[in-house]
Amino acid sequence: MVTLNQLAANDPASRQKLIDKSSEVLSADPKNFQASYFITRWGPAVGGASPAPDLVSKVETAAHGVIDGTSTAFDPAKKPANLSAEDFQKAKGQTEALAHNALAWAATSKKDNAATASEYKASLQADPAQSNIAAQYGKMLIGEKKYPEGLFEYARAAQYDGPGALPAATRQQLMDYFNKAYKDFHGSDEGKEQMLAQAKTQALPPEGLQVTSIADVEGKKAEELNKRIESDPSFKIWYAVKQNVQDKGDAFFNESVKEYELPGDAAPSKTFSGTVVSVDPSKVTVGVEDPTKPDASLEFSQPLPAAAMDKIKVGEKVEFSGIADSYVKDPYMLTFKDPTIPGVQTAAPARKGKGKKR
Repeated sequence: MVTLNQLAANDPASRQKLIDKSSEVLSADPKNFQASYFITRWGPAVGGASPAPDLVSKVETAAHGVIDGTSTAFDPAKKPANLSAEDFQKAKGQTEALAHNALAWAATSKKDNAATASEYKASLQADPAQSNIAAQYGKMLIGEKKYPEGLFEYARAAQYDGPGALPAATRQQLMDYFNKAYKDFHGSDEGKEQMLAQAKTQALPPEGLQVTSIADVEGKKAEELNKRIESDPSFKIWYAVKQNVQDKGDAFFNESVKEYELPGDAAPSKTFSGTVVSVDPSKVTVGVEDPTKPDASLEFSQPLPAAAMDKIKVGEKVEFSGIADSYVKDPYMLTFKDPTIPGVQTAAPARKGKGKKR
């Protein structure tokens, strides 16, 4: 049995013979740790992707025998004198991990994904320095649409560079996949660097790991937008103008928006509300829909006096109304010439439009 194990690494034909001989030993000595270990180690290599059921059964029995016998086999009293206590414990973890990997292989052959995941997790707990297992686990999780956990395992396989790390070229391929998959799922790179940093130091994702999908992000944005439209009549007009202008273009703008006063009498509030994004004496840009993105340009034919400039600050709210003069479709920008800003005295009088526009 020992001789066949020595041959097995370089002679695939010896592997089945080793399994047969180890099985004979286990028939006489069911708790023989070495025989169980050899079947656990070489059984998956012999069986491949489509193993015979009897081989799967042998591997499962042997792997459980390894797990059950590890404490005895690696009793501190049995540590070789030339091996440090740390290395002896590391060898124990590697042996337990080997057994869990064999059980994951057996579960995969039965298409039992829950058992496969459980064994991969146990394997990485026993021996975190297994980048290849992290990559396999990640692929399985992504296949089950468990994206946050799967992305973490890909990050682990790509980031880990200690003992047991994958070759640099393979790690780069995994990193390229991770970068694309993360952005495709989340919609941006937000949180990516934190995941990469965490994955470099731990083999398994933290409990309750959350990465919001782009579908959930967009759904939440839509829900918040609808609530705002329902609760803010002047914003409802703002958003309706934007949607129609972007959908129908110049024809709608020239007929229904240009030279009309907005928001007009239709809204209880006679002004729009937004956040100042930038300001200079001749132009103030405002974010109405998003406080960080300008979508309204308030332009003045005469520079704003100092007193007016003191009242208009970047990052603060501002109310305004006025005559729509022009627009840009993308990124959306609606320009008002000489608008009215309640409480702020401008140098030029507010423009007069065709009339009130709903």
